[in-house]
Amino acid sequence: MRENYPAQSTNVLRHIPNAITSVRIIVAAIFPFCPEQMHIGLIALGLATEFFDGFTARLFNWSSYLGQILDPVADKLFVLSVSLTWVWLGKLTVLEWLLIGLRDFGILFIFIALIALGSIRSVRSVKARMTSKITTAFQYLAFLLVLTQATQYLTPLALITALIGLVATIHYVYLLRHSLKVSSGLRN
Repeated sequence: MRENYPAQSTNVLRHIPNAITSVRIIVAAIFPFCPEQMHIGLIALGLATEFFDGFTARLFNWSSYLGQILDPVADKLFVLSVSLTWVWLGKLTVLEWLLIGLRDFGILFIFIALIALGSIRSVRSVKARMTSKITTAFQYLAFLLVLTQATQYLTPLALITALIGLVATIHYVYLLRHSLKVSSGLRN
């Protein structure tokens, strides 16, 4: 299928997954300023970009280093934008926000610590793990509960999301520690 494209077109097309991811970043930036009637459409768009960026990257072998960085950043910005907006509007409690975002806060803390320690250059790209993907799915499910006003299920779902997110964070810490040990062993 790709063989029919000229070489130059294929190079341009390789950027499609990153362009799709960029749409999620734009949606995250405008979400707090949009009327509530638009929230369902914006979340649907965010969810679609969450699926299609990775799908097209894998299907056409268009994965890139930029995409490996951009996708999780877009995820965190999107979740943060939606959830903080809803805390502001009174649709989420601060506790629910903290529980839903636990994994994202954990990963952000680890990333900042690695930068502060000067170790970020030695960390190899860590692919998304199933626990992290499940956490993201539960975050979107929490958004659906808010949109459908089924908030009686929100706190239990936020707790489950936090537990899965904690497992994902611990798993990433383990992988990063191993990666740092391997890379420091290579320097010696």
